[in-house]
Amino acid sequence: MATFLICLVLAFILGFAAHRASICMVRAVAEIQHSRTGYMAASIGKTILWIVLVTLPVFWLAESSGPYLGGWQLTAWAVAGGFLFGAGAGINGACAYSTMTRLMDGEGRMAATVIGFTIGIVVFTMLIDAGRIAAPIPAQPDVDRLVDWAAFIVVGLGVLAAYEMLRLWRSRPKDASVASLILARQYRLSTAALLIGLAGATIFLLFGSAGYTSTFEVVIQGLFGKTAPATGRWLLLLAVLGGMLTSSLERRSFSLDVRPRPDWLRHIGGGVLMGMGTALAPGGNDVLVLYAIPVLSPHALPAFAAMAIGVVAGLLIMRRAFGVEMRVSCRNDTYVSG
Repeated sequence: MATFLICLVLAFILGFAAHRASICMVRAVAEIQHSRTGYMAASIGKTILWIVLVTLPVFWLAESSGPYLGGWQLTAWAVAGGFLFGAGAGINGACAYSTMTRLMDGEGRMAATVIGFTIGIVVFTMLIDAGRIAAPIPAQPDVDRLVDWAAFIVVGLGVLAAYEMLRLWRSRPKDASVASLILARQYRLSTAALLIGLAGATIFLLFGSAGYTSTFEVVIQGLFGKTAPATGRWLLLLAVLGGMLTSSLERRSFSLDVRPRPDWLRHIGGGVLMGMGTALAPGGNDVLVLYAIPVLSPHALPAFAAMAIGVVAGLLIMRRAFGVEMRVSCRNDTYVSG
């Protein structure tokens, strides 16, 4: 029970940090396209490195990757799933992270995305039952390749981590207290990467994979007689959402807007693609970043690359079909607008 309570606290921190930094894969791609900078993309990469730094020594010392680690085979369906999720996220204007953070800010259009996501999972389940598509195939992750070089990787990442923590501390506002740093209206992207990486890695080691896109997928499939998620995964999802909502309320960015508009149809459509992509890949960008890529699941990197290409395609559709263009700006390692 104590271990699980620690996981709940860490999930809360993860949600709080993701909200305060406005982390989003779609924004990362849009920032590169519009501003020609890569602060948000770099923060996603840093998150993965923090997770590897925490988890790899455990796998190395235990001489085992652990029975709770699961991976998925690299298949054409998995890559297609990554592309579909990315395209849907681009059309939606928000990935898995920012869909939930904006929902906790009171944006009703993100509720429309969740409805579309549900429809996508239902369509996937029906196609699986009809034998039209192939279900994801479990596979052993390739984390042992990292374990073989663990000593060098851990030392190298340890040096980078020490430098990063020193840089973040020295570049903080000089008159800022610890409390003011915790409650800052906007976190630096590198700070959020540190918090999300450390929290996500510890949850992974103590509990296992608990991404909210995959949790929601299993919930929907459970309605069709498939395997339902364990109670612990539900509670961790609620803790992440609780962290996001607390951040929204504390900085007074919550503004309930549930008046339906025509563009909600776009968000429903994007959500459908995100749901199908999550089921096919399997996992949204949260699952790939926090769990699949750090343990080198065979499908993870190709699916993530396809997801990035899908985001580009989705943003192009947004601009050409709907006249909506995302212009994202980040300065000094901080999200500004977009």
